[in-house]
Amino acid sequence: TQLGIRNVSSSNRADHKAAEAAGSTILSVRDVRRLGTQGVVDLIPKGVNYYITIDIDGFDPSIAPGTGTPSHGGFQYYEVMEVLQQVALQGDVVGIDLCEVAPDYDHSGSTSILAAQVLLNLVGYVFHGRALRK
Repeated sequence: TQLGIRNVSSSNRADHKAAEAAGSTILSVRDVRRLGTQGVVDLIPKGVNYYITIDIDGFDPSIAPGTGTPSHGGFQYYEVMEVLQQVALQGDVVGIDLCEVAPDYDHSGSTSILAAQVLLNLVGYVFHGRALRK
């Protein structure tokens, strides 16, 4: 499941269609906002192992300017965290990564702080979800 697709840059329509044909669910930021947290979570398989990868450029550059590929119209903090919290409750998160942070492009340091906060809270959601499933 891929959330937050805004621009086609490294792939083309054929690649996008091939990913969908292979079983990927691909939702734009607008799709996610239209569906809401529960609507999105309903589309994510339940009771499976999850590897969560987060590109910081999925967030709006107003809160994450420190990336090489800023694109306006991205996610806000709670849009992402509410989905991640629900995912951590419905299956085992077996891996997490966060990429695309470019501190040299953000002299305020806010992107690095956002990245750390996302990861810290996500780890908390994972352990909370595991405790509830015991």
